[in-house]
Amino acid sequence: MGKVQLPTRDQFVAPFRSKEAFVDFIKAPQGNNGHAPIGDERWSNKDLEPTPVEQRTWTWFNLPLYWFSNQFSLVGWNTGSALVTVGLTWQQSFVSACIGSFLAAVVVVLMARPGVKYHIGFPVIARSVMGMYGSYFFVFIRAIVCIIWYGIQSFYAGNILSVMLRCIFGSSWENFTNTLSPTASVTSKQLLAFFMAWLMEFPFMWVHPRHIHYIFTVKGFIMPIAAFAVFGWCMANGGGLGAMDLASDEGELAASVTPLGWSIMAGINTIFGSLSPMLVNQPDLARYCKKPRDAGITQGISVFVASIIVFFLGMASTTSMQAAYGVAYWNIWDLFEAILDHHFGAGARAGIFFAALAFYFGVFATNFGANSIPFGSDMTGLFPKWLTIRRGQVLCAILGVVVQPWQLMKNASAFLSFLGSYNIFMAPLCAVIIVDYFIARKGNIHVPSCYDGKKTGLYWFWSGVNWSGVVAWLLGTTMGIPGLIGQYQPQIISAAAQNMYRMGWLLTFFTAATIYYVVTLFVKPRVFPFGRESTPFEREWLANEGREGFFDGDRDGGEIYAAATPPMTDGGEDVEIGEKSPKVTF
Repeated sequence: MGKVQLPTRDQFVAPFRSKEAFVDFIKAPQGNNGHAPIGDERWSNKDLEPTPVEQRTWTWFNLPLYWFSNQFSLVGWNTGSALVTVGLTWQQSFVSACIGSFLAAVVVVLMARPGVKYHIGFPVIARSVMGMYGSYFFVFIRAIVCIIWYGIQSFYAGNILSVMLRCIFGSSWENFTNTLSPTASVTSKQLLAFFMAWLMEFPFMWVHPRHIHYIFTVKGFIMPIAAFAVFGWCMANGGGLGAMDLASDEGELAASVTPLGWSIMAGINTIFGSLSPMLVNQPDLARYCKKPRDAGITQGISVFVASIIVFFLGMASTTSMQAAYGVAYWNIWDLFEAILDHHFGAGARAGIFFAALAFYFGVFATNFGANSIPFGSDMTGLFPKWLTIRRGQVLCAILGVVVQPWQLMKNASAFLSFLGSYNIFMAPLCAVIIVDYFIARKGNIHVPSCYDGKKTGLYWFWSGVNWSGVVAWLLGTTMGIPGLIGQYQPQIISAAAQNMYRMGWLLTFFTAATIYYVVTLFVKPRVFPFGRESTPFEREWLANEGREGFFDGDRDGGEIYAAATPPMTDGGEDVEIGEKSPKVTF
């Protein structure tokens, strides 16, 4: 990860010698070492610009292991309970999980493509799709959800840590005195465990994404081992695989009020819901890959395989112990607590401790990849002059406490409905990005224009907003809004609206994709900058042969070519007419 160099006394004092020196000190660094910056501080900093070759440290196995580590986590383990509650037997749940995981794997690979070809993150890609100003809204809503999920995942980590402390201290931890009021929605023990978990996470906020893949690699090996170990113990000490029909009994009860077809659609939607945040995050990770194939089919296969395996392990383990204990413990920490209640011997305590340690590490790593890194990336997009990814990660950790996750989870069903609504906002965005990249532009992104905020810029569109993309997103989202309202006020929403919400991800995705595709047939987006119209409009022409989004001359001293007026070109020559924006030096 490189050597840590402590600042000298003069370096430490220098920022405090004047107001100007302090302001310069807190500004985000512009440009990577040895590379001229592409844009000015209003639109760029070192973390927003394309990842330099020396920082592309992720290779062919890192993203597959990331997905294995991500799916073998608390959310993946609990997926079975979510599918049962929508009215499915375990067999039907398995079919839904297979279909949903396959479709999600396809979207994962498609969303990673622009990031791995041009080595830019989501905020920059959003500029090329929604406009220089239009992208702000979509970056902002992702950032808000990242904060909430960071707090929730940290609270989950606290619950797992509490199990580990019980294994170590026994009854003294179990009987920890609660001095908080019942209205606090949290006990003293839970709060202490939460802050202990949060403090252990906090130092990792300074780890840059180009190095964080080591954690995912370790987690990718540890988590499957731990999950299979828990599964094996539950099979040996519970009702075994024959008990899986207990899940079917719960599903049949829910199915009495929901037709099978709609239940299966709801199951597929649930799978997408568990993966939705990571789908949008793909460019922020894929940009650090060495080669395009490092974010290709292999990671798609890992998404599918890992999702199916952990779904089966979670459901089989829970139902096996339900046969033994009479209660279904879907949350892994509740299952661990129940095992300790019934088998509080030295062997059980040691086994549960190491299993809990693995899942604790899993929550840890998930918080980085799914929440703090995307939030840090979002902050660089919103405030490039002041914030880097590291600074954004630190801010995410702090705000994760400010949101008080224990209060958010006080009304669990309403809260989960709120987070589930993330689907209907992110699915149309994924649709617009995919159609724009693969169909409307044939995979061509002019990278310097992503940092060009002038009115003549390629991605300025209309007043900085691509209204074609925004309208497609709005209409796609609208398809799911009535059903979302029905999650809180079911009596005022028709059955048709509720059914539309059950297929929310697919419905909003294909609605937005279709609308945007049709609009681009009539309002074709400009693919290349003024003066470059004769460029071959071929599949990923700007990405291939080492161009990586740049024309010859674009890299000269960090200057961006921007025409004052659209120049005239003939069909055979590349004409470079226009003014060079002032060269910014740092």
